[in-house]
Amino acid sequence: MQNTKKILTKLCLFALPIALFIGYFEYELKTKPLVSSYAAKKYFLEKQLDSIEVLILGSSQTFNGVNPAFFAKKAFNLANVSQTIYYDKRLTLDYLPKLPKLKTVFINVGYFSFFYQLFDIKENWRDYYYLQQFGIKYYELNPFLLNNYSAFSVYQPMHSVKLAFNKFEDEAAKEILSNGYQPKYIQETMNDSLGNERVNIHNSENFTNRRKEIETDLEDFVKQLSEKNIQVVFLTTPVYSTYSKFCDKKIIEANNQFINLLCKKYKYNYLNFFEDKRFTKDDFFDNDHLKNNGAIKLSKIISDTLSKL
Repeated sequence: MQNTKKILTKLCLFALPIALFIGYFEYELKTKPLVSSYAAKKYFLEKQLDSIEVLILGSSQTFNGVNPAFFAKKAFNLANVSQTIYYDKRLTLDYLPKLPKLKTVFINVGYFSFFYQLFDIKENWRDYYYLQQFGIKYYELNPFLLNNYSAFSVYQPMHSVKLAFNKFEDEAAKEILSNGYQPKYIQETMNDSLGNERVNIHNSENFTNRRKEIETDLEDFVKQLSEKNIQVVFLTTPVYSTYSKFCDKKIIEANNQFINLLCKKYKYNYLNFFEDKRFTKDDFFDNDHLKNNGAIKLSKIISDTLSKL
């Protein structure tokens, strides 16, 4: 019995510093505002919930392509890299009771919007950031994985330690402005080869069985916003010709047809800038994302259009 107590004491002494180490990281990763783009979005959004009139949703195409600073009304960009309609909907509806002045929601519709859920692709690790930061759990996640419960597991030990040495501030998250927009100032190489490669990546992630599910989810989202008298504006951001020329025209037609049906049914508007010739090569960060000057141009056009709706 005495030996058992000694062994248990030693195990406790051994486990205590490990528990304290992990506990420290769990706390910092869950509370620091710039530890990730998700944490930054939440931090900035919750500081201005009572004044937001316009909410901008979507993937990186709106995250980097729409700057709320150039809207006439108080707007916030809640888009994020690879963010799907599934999360657009649940983020908005979760925060809706705390957004007393919200009048308009922009829903981003990209070439690949109806292709997949995050769960289906290599970036499925992002599902756990929505769970850790916003408490939104994708219904197909395995409940027995540690990522469901541990931020340290989601961020990964090596990355967590790296963040600790940088005061728990992620470099990309630090680029996000307080209105949720992340500007891109440089231009990467843009040509037909890279544009075709980018489209092929998106086409390879086309899980056709998801389309009906996503369409149904989107219509339910629109219906709920309509019932609360919130204006919906569907938005497709510009891409450069090195990307658009390789896109499957049947997919684009199907996307446009479905969005136009929703617009007709609920009396909403669709701003489609996909191949808008007002946007030149100098406006783009890469083949399918705007950089800062292009985002300013688009944001001014959107704001002007919004004032006339």
